[in-house]
Amino acid sequence: MNTSTRWTGAAALILGLATMSASFWSDTTTAGTGFTLGFGAIASLYALWSLLARDPTKDHWSLTVVGLALFISPWVGQFAGDGAAWTSWVAGALIMGLSAYAYTHDESANVTEITREQNRSTYETRAREIRAH
Repeated sequence: MNTSTRWTGAAALILGLATMSASFWSDTTTAGTGFTLGFGAIASLYALWSLLARDPTKDHWSLTVVGLALFISPWVGQFAGDGAAWTSWVAGALIMGLSAYAYTHDESANVTEITREQNRSTYETRAREIRAH
C-alpha cells in the first residue's frame, strides 16, 4: 500500500464520523439529518476501506464522488438554510479535495500497476513453494 496518501484516508474517516455526528447536534430538517447521516456513513465506510486496501486508488476516487455528493446535498435536499448545510459544505469540500489529491497522487505513482505486480510476484513465489513440496 502507498503510505504517502494514508493520512488522507484517516482524515476522511474523521470527517465522515464528524458529519454523521452533526446529524444529531445540528438544528436541521429531517432531510438534513438523513443526508448528513447517510453521506457521513458512506464517506466513513470508503475511508475505512481506503485504509485497509492494498491499492486504495479506487477508494479514493469513490471518496471524491461521495464528497461531491455531500457538498451538493444541501441544495438537492433543500436544507441549505439549516445548520447541517455548513457541515455538508465544509466536510464535502474537504473530503472531495483530500480524496482527489490522493487519487491523483496514486495515479501518478502508478500504485495500481505496482500493486498488481507485487501480488503476481507473491502468487508465483507461493505457487513455486507449493510445487516444490
